[in-house]
Amino acid sequence: MRIGVVGASYASGTHLPVYAELAAAGVVELVAVATAHRETADAVAAKFDVPHAHVGYAALCADPDVDLVDIATRPSRHRAMAEAAFAAGKDVLCEAPLASTLEDGLAMTAAAAGRRAVVDMQSRFRPGLAELRRLVHDGYVGRVDNVVAQALYPTFTQPAAVAGSGWCADAANGASSLRVHGLHTVDVLRWTFGELTDVRGAIATREPTWPGPNGPLQASSADSSAFTARTEGGALVSVHTSWVARFGAGWRLAVHGSEGALLAEAGGHTGHFPVRLRGARVGDDGLRELVPAAGTATEPFAALIRALAADDRTDLPTFDDGVAALRVADAVEGAP
Repeated sequence: MRIGVVGASYASGTHLPVYAELAAAGVVELVAVATAHRETADAVAAKFDVPHAHVGYAALCADPDVDLVDIATRPSRHRAMAEAAFAAGKDVLCEAPLASTLEDGLAMTAAAAGRRAVVDMQSRFRPGLAELRRLVHDGYVGRVDNVVAQALYPTFTQPAAVAGSGWCADAANGASSLRVHGLHTVDVLRWTFGELTDVRGAIATREPTWPGPNGPLQASSADSSAFTARTEGGALVSVHTSWVARFGAGWRLAVHGSEGALLAEAGGHTGHFPVRLRGARVGDDGLRELVPAAGTATEPFAALIRALAADDRTDLPTFDDGVAALRVADAVEGAP
C-alpha cells in the first residue's frame, strides 16, 4: 500500500513517523507528501525520506504512485481533498472528525463510490478499549444499565497547545471540544453499545480567549459540551467534554450493569494516551486490574494502518461511522 499524506503540521508528529517506521518494516510505502508551500513540502519529504513532494493536494491526488491519500488537515478542508482523491481513483484515510458539517460528510461518503474510505478514529485499537468492548459483548457486566463518559482536558489553557493547534479556536474550521475530541468517545460508544438514540445536550464557549503565542487569541469554538442518550439496549448514557478544564483529570468511561462494572481511564485523548481497564462482577471485593495502561502515543494509529495494509476491515472505522458521529454532534448542538 503506497501512501501519500496531505498536510504536515499534525502529521509530522503522528502519522509520518508511523509511516516511516512501518515502511522500514515493509508494511507500507510512504511515497508522497503535499503541503501548501514548496519549502515545507521539500523539508518534510527530506526529513521522512519521501520521494515525492507536492505543492497542493491536487498534485498529490494525481500522483500515479499513490494508492491511498491520508488527509491530515483541519476538518473544513476535508471534503474537497477527499473528493479529489476519490475522483483520482484513490482510497482515503481521513483525520477525525470526518468533516466540519454533516452535509460535507454525506457528500464525502457518496463520493467514495466503492473505494476504501476510513476515518482516523484510532481509539478502537487501544487494547484497553478493545477488551472493554469484548467484555461487554460477552456479558461481563450483564445487562448494561448506565454508561458515563468524561473527557475533561486542560489543553487550550496551555500556551504550547494553542501555539500548535490554534486553528481549533475558530468554529469555522469545524472545531469544538465535542467535534475534535468528543467524537472519538462517541465512536467508542457506538462501536461498543450500538447506535445512540434520544440524543439531547448543550454546548458552551466558557473561555472566549486562549493564551496564544502572540497574546490572547479570540475563541469562537465551543469548548465544553454535555449530552445524554440511550443505547440500543436501553441503557442511559451521559457524556461531558471540555478542552479548557483546568486540572482536568483526563478521560474516563464507566459502565454499570446488572452483574458488574467496568472502568476505563486515560490521562487524555484515548487516541494518544494509553487506557487502563478495571472491572468487577457481583461477589468481587472491588475493581481489579484487567488491562494496564501501556503503550505509546502512536500505537493505535500504527495498528489501524496495519489493518488497512492487510485489508482487515473488522474494526476499521468507516466514513459511515464518521457520518454517524457527526449526526450525534448535530443532535447535541440542536442542528435542524
